[in-house]
Amino acid sequence: MSEIIRIGTRGSKLAIAQATKVRELITTANPDQNVQIIIISTAGDQNKTDSLAKIGGKGVFAKEIQEALLTNTIDIAVHSMKDLTSRPPEELRLSGFLDPESTSDVLVSKHGLTLEKLPEGATIATGSMRRRALIRRLRPDIQLVDIRGNVDSRLEKLKTEKIDAILLSEAGLIRLNLQHHIHERFNPESFLPAPGQGVIALETRANDDRSHDICESISDPAQSQISRIEYEVLKGLNFNCSIPLGMHTILKENRLHITLGIETSGNIWKQWQVDYPRSTAQDDIQGLIGDVVRVLEQS
Repeated sequence: MSEIIRIGTRGSKLAIAQATKVRELITTANPDQNVQIIIISTAGDQNKTDSLAKIGGKGVFAKEIQEALLTNTIDIAVHSMKDLTSRPPEELRLSGFLDPESTSDVLVSKHGLTLEKLPEGATIATGSMRRRALIRRLRPDIQLVDIRGNVDSRLEKLKTEKIDAILLSEAGLIRLNLQHHIHERFNPESFLPAPGQGVIALETRANDDRSHDICESISDPAQSQISRIEYEVLKGLNFNCSIPLGMHTILKENRLHITLGIETSGNIWKQWQVDYPRSTAQDDIQGLIGDVVRVLEQS
């Protein structure tokens, strides 16, 4: 039996389901490997009332897990990729990415209605600036309110509070076997998901080749390239959830097809569509990053 590999995760049902999936993939690929799941409480888990923007952005779900890597408390961090910041600690590296069941956003409504059928002035709860911007484009009359908490608590708030619908990630509902709650699935080609939405990202210490190799052994090569391209955009924009940003990337016939959208000042939506050869995409994406930066500087 090999030395134990310790994987760290948040303590929500979804996070544990994702870590369990990672453990199963590791032990299937490496039958002699013993894997232990270690649950870590993050600042985002501890503060479930204030908005993410107020408590520090999406990095509040990753910082403590990354600190556990740095202090050798765990060997592999399991993240929802969309929770990662664009500036990870230099001593760490992203070592693997798992193909998502879906990258789409979905609507869960109190009375089973789609977005189009919701009454005028209906209330939708979401903590995402991106989802708010996209809903405003489709239904300017909708009232948008903030919501925090895990998937179960959000579904409960939908039942008990004065809101008509909530927006969630389809992948999360699938992993929790809760997809029967979905009343509408948005097309990710137009209702652009967050970069990395639905993707499970695996992070290790930069000098830990053993853990890195284990992550690579279960990682999807096509998804790895897609995720690294999307992460390059986040780094290039120094993104921290301060602006609404959506991105949809697919690999088709050896080319990466990318749609990226942002909301600038005045609630103006700007969108780009590009495609690059797979072999040069990592360099080619710098042109798109430069275009987006210039728009942001002018807004």
